[in-house]
Amino acid sequence: MKFLSIQKIRLWPTAIDHDGKTRKGAMTLICLFLFFVFSTLGLGMLFLAQIYLKTSAYKKNSTLLIYASENGIKTGFNHLLSLISETNFPSPLSGQETNELRENARSKGLDLLEKILGSKPPLRTSQSWENLSWESSADFNLEEILETEDYFHAIYKMEVRAEGKLKNFKEIRESSFVAALGIFAGNLPLSYFPLLIDRRLEPDQRENFMEKNKITFLPFEKNSIPPQAGFSEGGLVPEEANSQLRKALKISFFPPQKLPNFLLRAALGLESSNEPVTDGVYLIKDSMGLGGIFIQGDLEEMLMAIDEDFQVVSFLTKNGHWTLSFSPSLAKTIFSTPEETFHYNLVPLGIIIVNGEIRSFGGAVKDRSGQIILAKEEIPSVLSGVKLTIISSDKITLSSHLIHQGVKWVNGIPYVKDSNSELIIFSTGKDFLDDSKKEGKIIIDRNSPEEIKIQASLTAPDKGLSIEGEQKTVHLLGSLQASYYSFNENRLRIKFDERALERLEDDILDQNAPKTTKPVLCLSFLKPIEWKEI
Repeated sequence: MKFLSIQKIRLWPTAIDHDGKTRKGAMTLICLFLFFVFSTLGLGMLFLAQIYLKTSAYKKNSTLLIYASENGIKTGFNHLLSLISETNFPSPLSGQETNELRENARSKGLDLLEKILGSKPPLRTSQSWENLSWESSADFNLEEILETEDYFHAIYKMEVRAEGKLKNFKEIRESSFVAALGIFAGNLPLSYFPLLIDRRLEPDQRENFMEKNKITFLPFEKNSIPPQAGFSEGGLVPEEANSQLRKALKISFFPPQKLPNFLLRAALGLESSNEPVTDGVYLIKDSMGLGGIFIQGDLEEMLMAIDEDFQVVSFLTKNGHWTLSFSPSLAKTIFSTPEETFHYNLVPLGIIIVNGEIRSFGGAVKDRSGQIILAKEEIPSVLSGVKLTIISSDKITLSSHLIHQGVKWVNGIPYVKDSNSELIIFSTGKDFLDDSKKEGKIIIDRNSPEEIKIQASLTAPDKGLSIEGEQKTVHLLGSLQASYYSFNENRLRIKFDERALERLEDDILDQNAPKTTKPVLCLSFLKPIEWKEI
């Protein structure tokens, strides 16, 4: 039998109480540690958030400064364009003004720029918008001056520097834009003008001229200045071609109009006589070499074709048929007349003078029998490297395409990268020998292709250019200078041949092109070079 035993009850616990105190202290430490960790993380996140906000604000302000400095460049450039647009080109000059501007340019002066811009460089502009502001300054330095006897070409380096600012922000952003600016002054080759109407027109007539006559420009590829029509008060396009005549005939002392018959016959290689020159085609030659081609009388047909390395020009008159074939690369010329054929180890001067009318002129091909026939298809007819100036005293009718070798037409847009030839067509409206009045006019034949393509500089000071027929589109790669323009509801699309503005720089001068009768001032190009952040 078990007896109940009474356990002793301790009034003051010892071991158990100490263990409980130990556990309670550990939890406090853990809580304090966790509080410290999370507090540190929270403070760190707040600190990082502040850094992020400051960084974002700085980045935002920097971006705004970039916009401001870019706006400064654009404002300065647009200010220059606005000054240019306020000047009518070509601007007439006196002979004295031209000489003074030439001398100033030679001494690195900026009078030419002040004349064309109407403002003295440097050009300063400033604008603001909300918290942004920008300033720009355009400075100019003469880089080069290229001169001929009749005119000169000044090329300037333009630098636009801009500063962008932000209100309550100490930083400033700077940008720089560099471009090249070219200016012509003097008696300029007419081929430098994309479209020149040499007749006095009222301001509203000038404003609506392009739209009314259905003329459009294709944009420049390299030039920042958009192509535009030029207007003069008249008398700027010459009605004579004495310099080209003298050069073609190899005469220097007499004007052609005052040349006695016996001297003219001597220049043409005919027997000495006072009788007038008979109608025909003459290749000028002397002991120094070959000159140009002189044609007395009307041409029924004049055709151009390419035969391998030869440029072929065919002349048909009522009296017979002549053919000129020459190769610049081979230095050979073949001249066939109704009587005989001549061979030369030289090439002729690239000037063809017609003292009469050209009733049909266009590109051609050789048929199977070797005959040169007018081509209606788009085929090159001007040999690469050939430079021809064709001058007629009377009307010139274009009957077909005149396309240069190396030019590619894609959807009505010409690409001239692989072309280095030149064709100038000039109808004076005045007889070369007796100064009698003729009809100076270039006509697009009504029977020509509906989408006719012509690569040439066309000049007609008398009756101008006339597009005959209906629903035609004339694609002109080159330029047009005329007193009048008759469109007959047809369209004219002009793609200015920008190579004309580069020839002087390449020292390939348009020496045989007709030039303005008076000195003028004209902007040639504005080409961007570099844009950078400073």
